[in-house]
Amino acid sequence: MKAPVFYRNIDARDHLELFLVSAVSSLLLVRFYLYLTDYPQIGSGSFHIAHMLYGGLFMMAAIIIGVSFIGRRIQRMTALIGGVGFGVFIDELGKFITRDHNYFFQPTIGIIYAIFISLYLLFNFITRATKLSSTEYQLNALRHFEEAVRHEMDPHEKRRIQKLLNRADQKSVITQELKTLLAQLETVPPPLPRRFYKTLARANRQYRKFWKLRSSNQMIATLFIFQALLFLVVILGTIVNNFDTVNDFFNSYNDYGKELIIGQFLASTVAAIFVINGAIKLRHSRLNAFENFRRATLVNLFLTEFFIFSRIQFDAIPGFAVNLILLMALHYAIDQERHGQPV
Repeated sequence: MKAPVFYRNIDARDHLELFLVSAVSSLLLVRFYLYLTDYPQIGSGSFHIAHMLYGGLFMMAAIIIGVSFIGRRIQRMTALIGGVGFGVFIDELGKFITRDHNYFFQPTIGIIYAIFISLYLLFNFITRATKLSSTEYQLNALRHFEEAVRHEMDPHEKRRIQKLLNRADQKSVITQELKTLLAQLETVPPPLPRRFYKTLARANRQYRKFWKLRSSNQMIATLFIFQALLFLVVILGTIVNNFDTVNDFFNSYNDYGKELIIGQFLASTVAAIFVINGAIKLRHSRLNAFENFRRATLVNLFLTEFFIFSRIQFDAIPGFAVNLILLMALHYAIDQERHGQPV
Protein backbone atom coordinates (compact mmCIF):
# COMPACT_ATOMS: atom_id res chain seq x y z
CA MET A 1 0.00 0.00 0.00
CA LYS A 2 1.36 3.39 -1.02
CA ALA A 3 2.07 5.72 1.90
CA PRO A 4 0.20 9.06 1.88
CA VAL A 5 2.08 12.19 0.95
CA PHE A 6 0.72 14.32 3.80
CA TYR A 7 0.41 13.48 7.49
CA ARG A 8 -1.69 15.79 9.66
CA ASN A 9 -0.20 17.87 12.46
CA ILE A 10 -2.39 17.82 15.56
CA ASP A 11 -1.31 21.40 16.35
CA ALA A 12 -2.14 22.67 12.84
CA ARG A 13 -5.31 24.50 13.88
CA ASP A 14 -3.48 26.64 16.44
CA HIS A 15 -0.64 27.42 14.04
CA LEU A 16 -2.92 28.34 11.14
CA GLU A 17 -5.11 30.45 13.41
CA LEU A 18 -1.98 32.28 14.63
CA PHE A 19 -1.04 32.86 10.98
CA LEU A 20 -4.44 34.42 10.19
CA VAL A 21 -4.65 36.57 13.32
CA SER A 22 -1.10 37.91 12.86
CA ALA A 23 -1.83 38.59 9.17
CA VAL A 24 -5.01 40.56 9.89
CA SER A 25 -3.36 42.41 12.79
CA SER A 26 -0.28 43.39 10.77
CA LEU A 27 -2.44 44.60 7.87
CA LEU A 28 -4.51 46.84 10.14
CA LEU A 29 -1.44 48.14 11.99
CA VAL A 30 0.24 49.03 8.69
CA ARG A 31 -2.86 50.87 7.48
CA PHE A 32 -3.20 52.66 10.81
CA TYR A 33 0.50 53.66 10.79
CA LEU A 34 0.29 54.96 7.21
CA TYR A 35 -2.85 56.92 8.12
CA LEU A 36 -1.08 58.56 11.08
CA THR A 37 2.04 59.40 9.04
CA ASP A 38 0.09 60.66 6.00
CA TYR A 39 1.26 57.84 3.73
CA PRO A 40 4.99 58.66 3.40
CA GLN A 41 7.09 57.65 0.39
CA ILE A 42 10.04 55.42 1.26
CA GLY A 43 12.74 56.32 -1.24
CA SER A 44 13.71 59.37 -3.26
CA GLY A 45 13.18 60.64 -6.77
CA SER A 46 11.49 58.09 -8.98
CA PHE A 47 12.02 55.30 -6.47
CA HIS A 48 9.40 54.13 -4.01
CA ILE A 49 9.97 51.03 -1.89
CA ALA A 50 6.52 49.48 -1.55
CA HIS A 51 5.89 47.86 1.83
CA MET A 52 4.75 44.68 0.10
CA LEU A 53 8.50 44.03 -0.34
CA TYR A 54 8.89 44.01 3.44
CA GLY A 55 6.04 41.54 3.55
CA GLY A 56 7.93 39.36 1.10
CA LEU A 57 11.03 39.56 3.30
CA PHE A 58 9.03 38.42 6.34
CA MET A 59 7.55 35.51 4.40
CA MET A 60 11.00 34.55 3.09
CA ALA A 61 12.35 34.66 6.65
CA ALA A 62 9.50 32.41 7.80
CA ILE A 63 10.26 29.86 5.06
CA ILE A 64 14.00 29.90 5.82
CA ILE A 65 13.38 29.43 9.55
CA GLY A 66 10.78 26.72 8.91
CA VAL A 67 12.99 24.59 6.67
CA SER A 68 16.27 25.20 8.54
CA PHE A 69 15.24 24.40 12.12
CA ILE A 70 13.05 21.81 13.84
CA GLY A 71 10.63 21.90 16.72
CA ARG A 72 7.11 22.93 17.66
CA ARG A 73 8.31 26.34 18.83
CA ILE A 74 9.83 26.94 15.41
CA GLN A 75 6.47 26.12 13.80
CA ARG A 76 4.75 28.71 15.96
CA MET A 77 7.43 31.28 15.09
CA THR A 78 7.06 30.44 11.40
CA ALA A 79 3.27 30.91 11.59
CA LEU A 80 3.66 34.26 13.38
CA ILE A 81 6.36 35.72 11.09
CA GLY A 82 4.73 34.33 7.95
CA GLY A 83 1.37 35.80 8.99
CA VAL A 84 2.91 39.23 9.59
CA GLY A 85 4.57 39.06 6.18
CA PHE A 86 1.40 38.00 4.41
CA GLY A 87 -0.61 40.81 6.03
CA VAL A 88 1.94 43.45 5.02
CA PHE A 89 2.16 41.94 1.52
CA ILE A 90 -1.57 41.66 0.80
CA ASP A 91 -2.23 45.22 2.06
CA GLU A 92 -1.05 46.63 -1.28
CA LEU A 93 -3.44 44.50 -3.33
CA GLY A 94 -5.26 47.62 -4.61
CA LYS A 95 -2.16 48.73 -6.50
CA PHE A 96 -2.08 45.53 -8.53
CA ILE A 97 -5.74 45.10 -9.46
CA THR A 98 -6.30 48.63 -10.81
CA ARG A 99 -4.96 50.27 -13.96
CA ASP A 100 -3.87 53.40 -12.08
CA HIS A 101 -2.21 51.45 -9.20
CA ASN A 102 -4.75 52.85 -6.75
CA TYR A 103 -3.85 51.85 -3.17
CA PHE A 104 -7.10 53.48 -1.97
CA PHE A 105 -9.37 51.51 -4.32
CA GLN A 106 -12.51 51.21 -2.15
CA PRO A 107 -13.35 47.49 -2.58
CA THR A 108 -9.76 46.45 -1.77
CA ILE A 109 -10.43 45.90 1.95
CA GLY A 110 -13.45 43.78 1.02
CA ILE A 111 -11.41 41.69 -1.42
CA ILE A 112 -8.62 41.25 1.14
CA TYR A 113 -11.02 40.07 3.80
CA ALA A 114 -12.68 37.77 1.28
CA ILE A 115 -9.23 36.21 0.85
CA PHE A 116 -8.91 35.85 4.63
CA ILE A 117 -12.36 34.28 4.84
CA SER A 118 -11.45 31.80 2.10
CA LEU A 119 -8.23 30.94 3.94
CA TYR A 120 -10.16 30.51 7.18
CA LEU A 121 -12.60 28.10 5.54
CA LEU A 122 -9.71 26.23 3.91
CA PHE A 123 -7.84 25.96 7.21
CA ASN A 124 -11.00 24.70 8.93
CA PHE A 125 -11.36 22.03 6.24
CA ILE A 126 -7.72 20.97 6.64
CA THR A 127 -7.94 20.79 10.44
CA ARG A 128 -11.49 19.45 10.70
CA ALA A 129 -12.14 17.21 13.69
CA THR A 130 -11.67 13.77 12.13
CA LYS A 131 -9.89 10.82 13.64
CA LEU A 132 -6.21 10.60 12.75
CA SER A 133 -4.60 7.43 11.47
CA SER A 134 -2.41 5.33 13.76
CA THR A 135 0.68 6.57 11.89
CA GLU A 136 -0.37 10.18 12.42
CA TYR A 137 -0.82 9.63 16.16
CA GLN A 138 2.64 8.04 16.28
CA LEU A 139 4.27 10.87 14.32
CA ASN A 140 2.62 13.54 16.48
CA ALA A 141 3.76 11.72 19.61
CA LEU A 142 7.31 11.61 18.24
CA ARG A 143 7.22 15.39 17.70
CA HIS A 144 6.44 15.87 21.38
CA PHE A 145 9.42 13.77 22.45
CA GLU A 146 11.62 16.74 21.58
CA GLU A 147 10.83 18.18 25.02
CA ALA A 148 12.55 15.15 26.58
CA VAL A 149 15.58 15.57 24.32
CA ARG A 150 15.89 19.17 25.52
CA HIS A 151 15.32 17.98 29.13
CA GLU A 152 12.20 20.17 29.33
CA MET A 153 9.39 17.60 29.42
CA ASP A 154 6.94 18.40 32.21
CA PRO A 155 4.18 16.09 33.50
CA HIS A 156 1.53 17.66 31.26
CA GLU A 157 3.58 17.06 28.10
CA LYS A 158 4.20 13.47 29.16
CA ARG A 159 0.45 12.93 29.64
CA ARG A 160 -0.23 14.41 26.21
CA ILE A 161 2.20 11.97 24.55
CA GLN A 162 0.56 9.11 26.45
CA LYS A 163 -2.83 10.22 25.21
CA LEU A 164 -1.64 10.25 21.59
CA LEU A 165 -0.04 6.80 21.90
CA ASN A 166 -3.21 5.40 23.48
CA ARG A 167 -5.06 6.32 20.28
CA ALA A 168 -2.49 4.67 18.00
CA ASP A 169 -2.50 1.00 16.98
CA GLN A 170 -1.67 -0.89 20.18
CA LYS A 171 -0.37 -3.88 18.21
CA SER A 172 2.24 -1.76 16.43
CA VAL A 173 5.82 -2.35 17.54
CA ILE A 174 6.48 1.38 17.20
CA THR A 175 3.62 2.24 19.58
CA GLN A 176 4.82 -0.32 22.11
CA GLU A 177 8.43 0.88 21.95
CA LEU A 178 7.39 4.51 22.26
CA LYS A 179 5.28 3.69 25.31
CA THR A 180 8.21 1.87 26.87
CA LEU A 181 10.51 4.82 26.19
CA LEU A 182 7.97 7.28 27.58
CA ALA A 183 7.62 5.28 30.81
CA GLN A 184 11.39 5.52 31.33
CA LEU A 185 11.60 9.28 30.80
CA GLU A 186 11.85 11.57 33.79
CA THR A 187 9.88 14.80 33.82
CA VAL A 188 11.15 18.11 35.07
CA PRO A 189 9.32 20.37 37.51
CA PRO A 190 7.81 23.59 36.19
CA PRO A 191 10.33 26.39 35.57
CA LEU A 192 11.61 28.48 38.45
CA PRO A 193 9.05 31.04 39.61
CA ARG A 194 10.39 34.01 37.74
CA ARG A 195 8.15 37.03 37.31
CA PHE A 196 6.44 35.71 34.17
CA TYR A 197 5.82 32.28 35.64
CA LYS A 198 4.68 33.77 38.94
CA THR A 199 2.13 35.85 37.04
CA LEU A 200 1.03 32.82 35.00
CA ALA A 201 0.71 30.64 38.11
CA ARG A 202 -1.34 33.37 39.81
CA ALA A 203 -3.61 33.59 36.76
CA ASN A 204 -4.07 29.80 36.80
CA ARG A 205 -5.03 29.88 40.49
CA GLN A 206 -7.49 32.70 39.90
CA TYR A 207 -8.94 30.80 36.94
CA ARG A 208 -9.58 27.68 39.05
CA LYS A 209 -10.90 29.80 41.91
CA PHE A 210 -13.32 31.59 39.60
CA TRP A 211 -14.92 28.35 38.39
CA LYS A 212 -15.60 27.30 41.98
CA LEU A 213 -18.07 30.17 42.27
CA ARG A 214 -21.72 29.17 41.88
CA SER A 215 -22.42 32.09 39.56
CA SER A 216 -19.39 31.53 37.26
CA ASN A 217 -21.35 29.80 34.45
CA GLN A 218 -24.02 32.49 34.49
CA MET A 219 -21.45 35.30 34.47
CA ILE A 220 -19.56 33.92 31.44
CA ALA A 221 -22.76 33.12 29.52
CA THR A 222 -24.09 36.62 30.25
CA LEU A 223 -20.82 38.22 29.07
CA PHE A 224 -20.83 36.52 25.69
CA ILE A 225 -24.58 36.88 25.15
CA PHE A 226 -24.27 40.59 26.00
CA GLN A 227 -21.47 40.97 23.46
CA ALA A 228 -23.50 39.20 20.77
CA LEU A 229 -26.60 41.27 21.52
CA LEU A 230 -24.54 44.47 21.52
CA PHE A 231 -23.29 43.68 18.01
CA LEU A 232 -26.83 42.96 16.83
CA VAL A 233 -28.29 46.08 18.48
CA VAL A 234 -25.64 48.30 16.88
CA ILE A 235 -26.33 46.76 13.48
CA LEU A 236 -30.10 47.00 13.91
CA GLY A 237 -29.60 50.67 14.81
CA THR A 238 -27.60 51.11 11.60
CA ILE A 239 -30.37 49.39 9.63
CA VAL A 240 -33.07 51.58 11.21
CA ASN A 241 -31.05 54.73 10.47
CA ASN A 242 -30.56 53.52 6.91
CA PHE A 243 -34.00 52.02 6.38
CA ASP A 244 -34.33 53.35 2.84
CA THR A 245 -30.94 51.86 1.98
CA VAL A 246 -31.93 48.44 3.29
CA ASN A 247 -35.34 48.65 1.60
CA ASP A 248 -33.55 49.35 -1.70
CA PHE A 249 -31.36 46.27 -1.09
CA PHE A 250 -34.37 43.96 -0.83
CA ASN A 251 -35.86 45.57 -3.91
CA SER A 252 -32.68 44.65 -5.83
CA TYR A 253 -31.33 48.21 -5.92
CA ASN A 254 -27.97 47.07 -4.62
CA ASP A 255 -24.73 48.90 -4.18
CA TYR A 256 -21.56 48.21 -2.22
CA GLY A 257 -22.63 50.05 0.96
CA LYS A 258 -25.99 48.28 1.21
CA GLU A 259 -24.41 44.87 0.82
CA LEU A 260 -21.94 45.66 3.62
CA ILE A 261 -24.73 46.48 6.10
CA ILE A 262 -26.64 43.29 5.31
CA GLY A 263 -23.43 41.24 5.39
CA GLN A 264 -22.54 42.67 8.79
CA PHE A 265 -25.97 41.75 10.13
CA LEU A 266 -25.81 38.18 8.80
CA ALA A 267 -22.27 37.62 10.15
CA SER A 268 -23.25 38.90 13.59
CA THR A 269 -26.30 36.63 13.55
CA VAL A 270 -24.08 33.60 12.85
CA ALA A 271 -21.78 34.64 15.71
CA ALA A 272 -24.78 35.04 18.02
CA ILE A 273 -25.94 31.49 17.18
CA PHE A 274 -22.52 30.13 18.20
CA VAL A 275 -22.68 32.17 21.43
CA ILE A 276 -26.15 30.86 22.34
CA ASN A 277 -25.05 27.29 21.58
CA GLY A 278 -22.00 27.81 23.81
CA ALA A 279 -24.12 29.24 26.63
CA ILE A 280 -26.39 26.16 26.48
CA LYS A 281 -23.40 23.78 26.61
CA LEU A 282 -21.65 25.66 29.40
CA ARG A 283 -23.37 23.70 32.18
CA HIS A 284 -22.30 20.35 30.74
CA SER A 285 -18.87 21.02 29.20
CA ARG A 286 -16.85 24.19 29.55
CA LEU A 287 -14.49 23.00 26.81
CA ASN A 288 -17.32 22.59 24.27
CA ALA A 289 -18.79 25.92 25.34
CA PHE A 290 -15.46 27.71 24.92
CA GLU A 291 -15.01 26.14 21.48
CA ASN A 292 -18.36 27.67 20.44
CA PHE A 293 -17.38 31.04 21.91
CA ARG A 294 -14.08 30.77 20.01
CA ARG A 295 -15.95 30.14 16.75
CA ALA A 296 -18.18 33.15 17.45
CA THR A 297 -15.14 35.34 18.07
CA LEU A 298 -13.45 34.12 14.90
CA VAL A 299 -16.61 34.85 12.90
CA ASN A 300 -16.56 38.38 14.32
CA LEU A 301 -12.86 38.80 13.51
CA PHE A 302 -12.91 37.45 9.97
CA LEU A 303 -16.48 38.23 8.87
CA THR A 304 -18.19 40.91 10.96
CA GLU A 305 -15.05 43.06 11.22
CA PHE A 306 -14.56 42.71 7.44
CA PHE A 307 -17.90 44.40 6.79
CA ILE A 308 -17.31 47.00 9.52
CA PHE A 309 -13.85 47.93 8.22
CA SER A 310 -15.20 48.11 4.70
CA ARG A 311 -17.84 50.61 5.86
CA ILE A 312 -16.11 52.78 8.48
CA GLN A 313 -12.41 51.94 8.02
CA PHE A 314 -10.27 52.84 11.08
CA ASP A 315 -13.20 53.51 13.41
CA ALA A 316 -13.55 49.71 13.58
CA ILE A 317 -10.14 49.18 15.22
CA PRO A 318 -11.44 49.22 18.86
CA GLY A 319 -13.92 46.43 18.08
CA PHE A 320 -11.21 44.41 16.36
CA ALA A 321 -8.88 44.87 19.37
CA VAL A 322 -11.60 43.71 21.79
CA ASN A 323 -12.25 40.57 19.73
CA LEU A 324 -8.52 39.87 19.49
CA ILE A 325 -8.11 40.11 23.28
CA LEU A 326 -11.20 37.94 23.72
CA LEU A 327 -9.74 35.32 21.37
CA MET A 328 -6.49 35.21 23.38
CA ALA A 329 -8.47 34.83 26.61
CA LEU A 330 -10.47 31.98 25.09
CA HIS A 331 -7.28 30.24 23.96
CA TYR A 332 -6.02 30.46 27.53
CA ALA A 333 -9.29 29.06 28.89
CA ILE A 334 -9.38 26.23 26.33
CA ASP A 335 -5.78 25.35 27.19
CA GLN A 336 -6.67 25.27 30.88
CA GLU A 337 -9.63 22.99 30.23
CA ARG A 338 -7.57 20.63 28.05
CA HIS A 339 -4.93 20.38 30.77
CA GLY A 340 -7.62 19.29 33.15
CA GLN A 341 -8.90 16.52 30.88
CA PRO A 342 -8.05 13.00 31.97
CA VAL A 343 -5.67 10.97 29.78
